[in-house]
Amino acid sequence: MTSTFASTSVLTAEAGASELLALATGLGASPAGLVAHPDFFDGFVAHPHVLAAGLLAVAEVAGTRYYDVVAARASRDPVVTASGDRLRFEAMSACHGVYARLDLLADGIEGGEVAHGTTNVDINEPLRAALGAMRRTELLHLAVGMESLRLATPEAQHVERKVELPRRWVRSLAEVQVAAAGMTHAATVPASPARTFLASAPASGAGPTVGLLPTPRGLTRVDPSTPGSVRLAGTGRLRALRRVARFASALDVWSGATTSAWTVTLPGARMTLVLSPEPHRGFSGEGGLLEGLAASTDADDGAALVLEHLAWESVVDAGALARATGLAAGQVATALTWLTAAGRIGVDLSEQAQFHRELPFDAAQAERDNPRLAAARRLVAAGEVRPEDGRWRVPGSDRTHWVDLAGDGSCTCEWWTRHGGGRGPCAHLLAARLAAGGA
Repeated sequence: MTSTFASTSVLTAEAGASELLALATGLGASPAGLVAHPDFFDGFVAHPHVLAAGLLAVAEVAGTRYYDVVAARASRDPVVTASGDRLRFEAMSACHGVYARLDLLADGIEGGEVAHGTTNVDINEPLRAALGAMRRTELLHLAVGMESLRLATPEAQHVERKVELPRRWVRSLAEVQVAAAGMTHAATVPASPARTFLASAPASGAGPTVGLLPTPRGLTRVDPSTPGSVRLAGTGRLRALRRVARFASALDVWSGATTSAWTVTLPGARMTLVLSPEPHRGFSGEGGLLEGLAASTDADDGAALVLEHLAWESVVDAGALARATGLAAGQVATALTWLTAAGRIGVDLSEQAQFHRELPFDAAQAERDNPRLAAARRLVAAGEVRPEDGRWRVPGSDRTHWVDLAGDGSCTCEWWTRHGGGRGPCAHLLAARLAAGGA
């Protein structure tokens, strides 16, 4: 998604005791189609300093490389999704290993209606400085869109700037959804120990990998291999949460096999970080969607039909989608997998629900974003994947590989030797499964 900001976002004083936070939007998707600069909200927020701190935390994640200091420049402009009852601000870190989301909830909004759609918002350096120095105020007028911005911004401040949502961002958003969907709730830490814990995050770098055991007094550090502990891969990757810690009423911790998520409950809002398995691993290469994508070659019709019925709801209801579309539950699940690969589906751990994020959908692009799957399909199409002596013979770039489909499967290639199934199947294992399914 590439677009242009026609103005810079600003924080300005209004008449009386209020201030105006006007966030410029780029090209956005809405129920009316693509809109150059959509208006998603114009009203007041209940807790101005919570919103300011949350936006700064999201912007901090977007501009930080926690590990890969030589990676290509990433987008520093968060994505906002308006869902009718809330606003979600999302960003990926510059190294793609940390996902951040600020949810401005219904009880954090005092006046104004939230529209529907998704776009980039401009969180520029002057705005960050203004948010950090925002005076104490009981009222904050928030405008997400251009109409109010035109009224509040001097002509001299108008600029034209390109906005890009890189394909790696989209792939990372998709893999975050897969990682979060496999997590379980590990602990709820009360406000005081939560603030103490977050204050201990290193001020720079990725930090060490530790295990954490929930106790009545908070979280105790242990060896990461300790049974029952939550594996925190890089303590420094939580430091953006220090911006909102003073407002926290609780910290919820979620644990996966190798990943973790951290949700701070705030007045009228929630702030969530999801961390990749290792500081040096970005989400985009995790391969968690490959099995689901390989299960279907006809994604366009089902995904398009499901899209028609998502209806911009703040929560995705798979059962309701099956009833509305006439598709079987498995077909809806497959469609949602393809939409997830396109960045269209996110997950809210606190509500144990998926949500709709509006980005362009292209099944062919979703497959191109997963080169292992594309390579597997090419091998099968060439007729070079054959069963032999209880295994599958699959040609590689330099030698023949042997795939065993028993159990979780295995392969003799270098990828499988290095990662096993920890980062999804290799192209050879995928090809053998595809060939076996079509045999």
